[in-house]
Amino acid sequence: FMDESTPTSRAKPANAMGCEIYVKITETGGAAPKGVEECTFVALDTATPYVAEYDGTHAGKTAHYILRWAYKGGEKGPVSEVVSATIVG
Repeated sequence: FMDESTPTSRAKPANAMGCEIYVKITETGGAAPKGVEECTFVALDTATPYVAEYDGTHAGKTAHYILRWAYKGGEKGPVSEVVSATIVG
């Protein structure tokens, strides 16, 4: 993940603590989430990359991710576009 205002840099935006990562796991072809309220919080990660690990029961399902910056003082940035990937087993 990166700050879209500086796409060639890996630096977080000013005053950002890290990136909140949310996921919604669905059967293949399941609907992607419309917001973080449909997702499970995964982590507040301070450096890219973040590697999510799943057990074999999720193999073949789709993981839909939404991210947003979390700032010092509790402010949250806008949510990202949904990015989806198949969980391999």
